[in-house]
This record gives sequence, structure tokens and C-alpha cells, in this order.
Amino acid sequence: MSSSTYNQTFHIGGSPHAPARNVEVHATPEEIDHLVHQGYLVRESLLSPETLDRLRTAVDEVAASERAADSDYTSNSSFSGQFLRHLFDKHEAFWELLNFAPTVSVARAVLGPAVQSRLSARITFPGVANQQTVWHFHERTVPRPLPPLFVFPHSLDVLVYLDDLTDESGPVALVPGSHLETGATLGENDFEDKPDQVVLRLPAGGGVFIHNNLWHRGMASGENATLRRMLALTYSSCWLKNVNDGTPPENGLTKRLLETADQETRELLGVAGY
Repeated sequence: MSSSTYNQTFHIGGSPHAPARNVEVHATPEEIDHLVHQGYLVRESLLSPETLDRLRTAVDEVAASERAADSDYTSNSSFSGQFLRHLFDKHEAFWELLNFAPTVSVARAVLGPAVQSRLSARITFPGVANQQTVWHFHERTVPRPLPPLFVFPHSLDVLVYLDDLTDESGPVALVPGSHLETGATLGENDFEDKPDQVVLRLPAGGGVFIHNNLWHRGMASGENATLRRMLALTYSSCWLKNVNDGTPPENGLTKRLLETADQETRELLGVAGY
């Protein structure tokens, strides 16, 4: 976690007489500037050991319930591994991350005070070599030519690693500043190193904020691949439509949470704040 914080006051609607929202941002102004201009921000430690254990257990339970009996999730495509979606709806342990100040405060500092969140996971497995992803980005829909009043979509992923991110488990690579290259394109099935890439290796419980348009990829794991469980905590403005994760479970757990939720929780679940 950041050792420094600062306070930011937002007046919704632009008027100094409008209701104010105060945010204690778990970062320094210099770190926020780095996130905005470089597209990423590293955190060596985000989770306490107790929280890390609870989230590992929750991921394992959801993964076991959804694991396909006829698949070993080997690297036979550009995105290998097991993916879990809509985790706030699938296990109450994940609710701890719904209003998690070290991440949501940073999201509010760069996206505005009213944000929504969603949570997914990716698991790659021991004993399976070369589990990797192609270079990709998540949420860029920029037309050509650029319309004069086009609104660029901005959102953040916080990639939280529940296991050590090493050369054996497969580190993550990213290209600083690539979220600003709106005219550039990535080739299909691109696994090649980039000359200006940064490769991150992090301890369990650490993570990295990335702008969702930043070029990044999970690199190949080693011959003695180890388990890698990663959570992807995504933040966007409340009014931005979410389309990447499919349909939420019909009887998801958040329905019960909403019965007594305050305004802030309703915003974070995407049903208020706009």
C-alpha cells in the first residue's frame, strides 16, 4: 500500500455549493501523475496476510465449482487458464474488495468520485508450461477518423496477485504510455517482446493498476510452472456500460447486499450514481 495519502474534495456538478465528496487518496500526487501519463502504478503490497488467505480460499472454491471436467486449461490459445467472472456475486469473501480504500480511492482520484466496480479472476496452473496471453488491451473503441466530440473510454484494472509473480509462474509485461497511442494497433497473436516494455515480478498480495487501454500481456510460465491466481478489480465511471464479462448470475449474492446497501455501495455495484 502507499505510505502517503492526500485529501481530494469533489463538488458534484461543478458548483462549490453542490454536495461535496471527500476522498482520502491512497497515493501521492506524483503517483497519480505517473498512473495518468504512464498508464500504470505498482503496489508491492495491497493485501494483508489474512485477507490474502481469505481471497485464495474463495477463488479456489469458485474455481472448483466451475472447473470443466474435460479441460486441463492448457495453453492451446492466446488466453489460456481458467477465467472466473462476476465474483462479487459468487462469494461473500470478495465483498471485502468492494469498497477497498487502497484501490477505490485511486480510481476516484483519476476517474471521478462516482465509480462502479467488478471483479474477475484468471488462474494458470502448475505443471503446464508456456501459459501466456498475447499483447492486448481491454476497453478501447476509438474510431477512425476521430469524431470531434468523441468521448474516450477510461477505466482501470487493478491486477492483484494472490501468488508470487515470478519467471516460473509467468510475469506480466506492459508498455508504458501505450494507453495514449490511440492511433496505434496491435497485430493478431503478437507474443513478441517490445523494446520499451516493462516486466513486473511481484510478491503475493501485490498488484498493479493499469489503464484499460494499456498494452500488456501475461508472459510465458517456466518449465516448472507454479500456480498463479490473479484477481482483476475493474473500475469505471458509473455511467459507462460494462460489456466484457457477459451476463451476471440470475440469483447473484449482490442482490441480497443491495437490500440494505448505502448509496456508496449502490454506486460501486453500478446501480446508482448517474
